[in-house]
Amino acid sequence: MGQHYVARFYLRPWSENGKLYCLNLKARRVLHRGLRAVANEKLFYRLQALTREEHEFIEKALIEPSPEPLKEIQRNFLVLLSLPAELREHTGSTSLGSEFTASLDDMIVNAAEKYHSGIETCLKPFVVSMLTGNVDFYLDKRQAAEFLYAISVQFTRTKRAREVALSQIGTKYKGCDPERLWSVSCHIVAASLGQSLYADRKQFRLVVVDNPTDTPFITADQPIINLHATATGKMPDKIELFYPLSPRKAMLLVESSNQRHVEPSLSNFAVNNYNVLMLRNSYEQVFSNSAEYLETIKKLSPI
Repeated sequence: MGQHYVARFYLRPWSENGKLYCLNLKARRVLHRGLRAVANEKLFYRLQALTREEHEFIEKALIEPSPEPLKEIQRNFLVLLSLPAELREHTGSTSLGSEFTASLDDMIVNAAEKYHSGIETCLKPFVVSMLTGNVDFYLDKRQAAEFLYAISVQFTRTKRAREVALSQIGTKYKGCDPERLWSVSCHIVAASLGQSLYADRKQFRLVVVDNPTDTPFITADQPIINLHATATGKMPDKIELFYPLSPRKAMLLVESSNQRHVEPSLSNFAVNNYNVLMLRNSYEQVFSNSAEYLETIKKLSPI
């Protein structure tokens, strides 16, 4: 079984008896799958030993632009998440106790996934609250900080986020392997995004919108999307987030001046527009409680 990059508790509102409908974009087929069988990949969170050049790239490109209080946190991420794999590499064939070696190998494979599980535990009460239409937690500084960091992690942890980052890094940085970099850098990027959203939180509104139509909200293997994301994958000028919570409710984090996206009750046209955005920002899997709707919307897939 692979390691999940979309939380199973989050997907549950689209499921019945532990299964939901999944549109596989590469196969262009709608399948009925269990929650454990979707949005996962074997060893997805495996930690990698980083080269000196990769450490320098992360420091210069990702950490140095951060405000001073955040830099120390990010450097601690870099040390903690790269240490197990680097230690394993340096020990090589050195004779070590089997128990120590097994513990180290387990940490390399599972430490990041366990960290994500902790973030999911933090996020779940906020999702439950939003499903009832309650966003009062956003007014509390501590809760707002926890929430914004948790959704930033959900935004950066996915396969699509990894592939977009890898395509942008490419091979232009000497001595850097983009795939090794992402096992650590996704956490550093999430910390930067969360801090930025928290610092600007008074310029944003957190709202939950209702879907009273016969068309369900869908979700995907990139469950949180930026409404301003571009088809080219280039960095957008600004960020406003859309996060479907169930077939009937969705979260929006939008600028306070934005009136276009925050109607409390949406039309069928608006729901379909959000679903198309979700489809086009997905990587390889789209989820729904309706097989019929996925069969219809797959015609709009760019793949």
